[in-house]
Amino acid sequence: MIDIGITGGETIIAGELVRLLINHPDASIKWVSSHSEHGKLSRMHKGLTGECDLEFSEPLVDDVDLIFNCDSYDSPLCDEALYNNDKLRVIELSRGYGFVEGGGMYGLCEINRKFMVHDCYGYVLIPSAEAMAVLLAIVPLANKNLLKGDVDVTVCFENCFNNDIGLNSIKQEILAVTRAFDNNFLGEINIKKESGSSSRGLVAHVDVLAQANIESIIDLYNEYYDDHNFTFVVDQNVEDADVINTNKCLLNLTVKDGRLHITSVIDALLKGSAGNAVHVMNLLFGLHERVGLALKAQVF
Repeated sequence: MIDIGITGGETIIAGELVRLLINHPDASIKWVSSHSEHGKLSRMHKGLTGECDLEFSEPLVDDVDLIFNCDSYDSPLCDEALYNNDKLRVIELSRGYGFVEGGGMYGLCEINRKFMVHDCYGYVLIPSAEAMAVLLAIVPLANKNLLKGDVDVTVCFENCFNNDIGLNSIKQEILAVTRAFDNNFLGEINIKKESGSSSRGLVAHVDVLAQANIESIIDLYNEYYDDHNFTFVVDQNVEDADVINTNKCLLNLTVKDGRLHITSVIDALLKGSAGNAVHVMNLLFGLHERVGLALKAQVF
């Protein structure tokens, strides 16, 4: 059993984590801390009513194997705990991408899964939801040095839970990961935001220069994601309703006038945040990727 602590318990992300972890067969939540709330979690996260009797409490870092840090205020606490306990794991959901440059692992499982499984990183940084959707759309190309020219991105999302992340930060996050795959990539990430249709669903429209015909490109993507459990290429239009309440990313690819258009859809609170964090936890502790994440889609 994995003993778990959660900081920033009042946040939407922490509430989503609790909903996942109380139904995870290998997880035991020992404490959920908050600097602003007290009493039962269900007072703040009403969807937990009848699901658990957890109350907000002090963060006892010595009592857990893993901390999900959802509050940047508690980052120094987690840093000190990591320094003093080399068996502790911290999954970071509150910091900007720049902090990963100081150490740790970037928590995009579709690119760093084997390192999380074999190298037992103590500190893993969860990507921003926007970068997650875009990177899943372009990583198979970057992996084969097929990403040429600028990448034009439109993200449609009602960013309800992490308004501190600006477009420039998202751009730099995407660029850093892309150039880690292909250090010869000289293009720019041109990104803009538009209002989405859902407070959870995130849609990324990505346009790049097509380097092959559509059949070859689809084969490339299917090969890359063949042994991954949450990212799938589909041959029909996709929308955010298709993935809400799941840890999935769906990708649809088309070519027109020499440009490859990729539509990438995720649930920003799950695949783009809390669900991905649980996915990382499963890898760090040697569990199957899908444990606790076999979730029911809402679309019908």
